[in-house]
Amino acid sequence: MSQEFTIEDCAAGVRNAKPSEVRKVFAMSAKPGMISFASGMPELSSLPMDSLADITEDLMRNRGMEVMQYGASTGTDHLKAQIIELMKLEGIENAKPEDIIVTTGSQCGLDILTRVLIDPEDVILAEAPSYSGAMAVFTGAQANVVHVGADHEGLIPEELEKTVEELKAQGRRIKFLYTIPSFQNPGGTMMPQERRDRVREICDANHILIAEDNPYGLLGFEGQVGRAMRADDDNVVYLGSFSKMFAPGLRVGWTLAPSSLSKILGLQAEAAVLNPSVFGQELVAEYLEKTDWQAVLNQYRELYGKRAQALMDVFDEFMPEGVTWTRPEGGFYSWITLPESVDSYELCMTCIDRGVVFVPGTAFYTDGRGTHEARVSFCHPTEEDIRKGAEIFATALKEAISG
Repeated sequence: MSQEFTIEDCAAGVRNAKPSEVRKVFAMSAKPGMISFASGMPELSSLPMDSLADITEDLMRNRGMEVMQYGASTGTDHLKAQIIELMKLEGIENAKPEDIIVTTGSQCGLDILTRVLIDPEDVILAEAPSYSGAMAVFTGAQANVVHVGADHEGLIPEELEKTVEELKAQGRRIKFLYTIPSFQNPGGTMMPQERRDRVREICDANHILIAEDNPYGLLGFEGQVGRAMRADDDNVVYLGSFSKMFAPGLRVGWTLAPSSLSKILGLQAEAAVLNPSVFGQELVAEYLEKTDWQAVLNQYRELYGKRAQALMDVFDEFMPEGVTWTRPEGGFYSWITLPESVDSYELCMTCIDRGVVFVPGTAFYTDGRGTHEARVSFCHPTEEDIRKGAEIFATALKEAISG
């Protein structure tokens, strides 16, 4: 007779984990014709599929015995060399291969960093709101996530300083600050350089590590690229990903950490996955080396910019008074603040009935906030669907406000 397992049989970290609001919305909205503002799926139509097919064939025919075998636990030298060149676009000039750990997407890097650094009840600082996938990792590790105020330019340094002082006065241990400074998920905000500098100064003065997550950094609509925090501080842990700028199906990301920490992270990564996919790494490395990937990236920048503008145009025309939203200059998302009379989850259910889905704001906090906020993603729907869906959203919102 097989044993029946329940959540109570699981470890404390698993019992503490919350189901993903994003995935739950996906499940409820999986029907034909749905216009999804919930998905963070990148557009893949501009990928040079014929070139990728040629690269794949070459890898299998000429290096098959290598790429189908186990590999180095922290990644291939070939891909690390390409990553080092890529990070120079964001001002990181002194990265060393031995400090880079190739991961199964940046989500794996977040998990490894958290496993290494966090004991139950340790504090992790995060923007308000913040990436839901990171919040799931942190709460699963039984960390106390303390959200720090943000606005249309991202994390507010004065709020960070105030929060740090309050936590230190309470004797609480802050392990790191988690931030997405460039085209943030979910806010779509871009942190100005002066804020980045001030945030680093505050963290340095208080011996707080910074975890800089940067999947969207090269997706500025006009080609603008922020200077990475890691470029000016070797004590920043930089988390990178090829999911948004190339393709998520390969699940390839990386972590650049301080030398003393990278060794420990490497051991944890090896314990978790032995080694990342050699085939996936070499396909990415060959793509970066042998194709005009920056020309492809420019096509995506233009496409996402047009889709974001289509969303902003409808919002400007149809949104009722009392509603505000961020105006992204890159990335995938806009963050909407609703009147307090409107519950974003109830609004989401109404919109799903009308063929539109978004993510309620509670998914991006760990403390119950977000009931009057929402994230909309413009990366995947066509411009036509964006206009249609945004008008449906605005109409449902007007009805909810009027009661």
